[in-house]
Amino acid sequence: MSHKPLFDVQEAFRAIVLEHGVPKLANLMGMPVGSLYNKANSNETNKQKPTLADALLVQVLTKDHRIVEAMAATLGGVFIRLPIDETVSDEALLDVMLELGAKSGEFHQEIKDALEDGRIKPDEHQRIAKRGWSYIRAVMECVSRIEGMVDDK
Repeated sequence: MSHKPLFDVQEAFRAIVLEHGVPKLANLMGMPVGSLYNKANSNETNKQKPTLADALLVQVLTKDHRIVEAMAATLGGVFIRLPIDETVSDEALLDVMLELGAKSGEFHQEIKDALEDGRIKPDEHQRIAKRGWSYIRAVMECVSRIEGMVDDK
């Protein structure tokens, strides 16, 4: 599932919790449903905020990384999930390389489209940045996969 990138960590927590179902997540987290609703409440006066442990557990349970992505973006960085499988077949490496090429094309096409009128608008910049970060993730995954092929002998 593709999501709009969020730069507000609290908003990312709220979005994940509401989209994946508060009652279901609360049960999995061993927390009263009302407590999770309160932690997902984006009202500034709300005193119940999610802890780092809550944020981590929600991401582990949902496999949705928008919270850590928002944290990284807030700090001027990007979250890159590394592949779990350390062994890389020729076919898997080819898939990674093809994905890298596709992401590169999407990034460059976004820039080309934005420059059609000779200027880049704020919404176009956001789309370029999103494609750029996606391209960087693909590069890092490729590097990580190749690292898995290193023969230390």
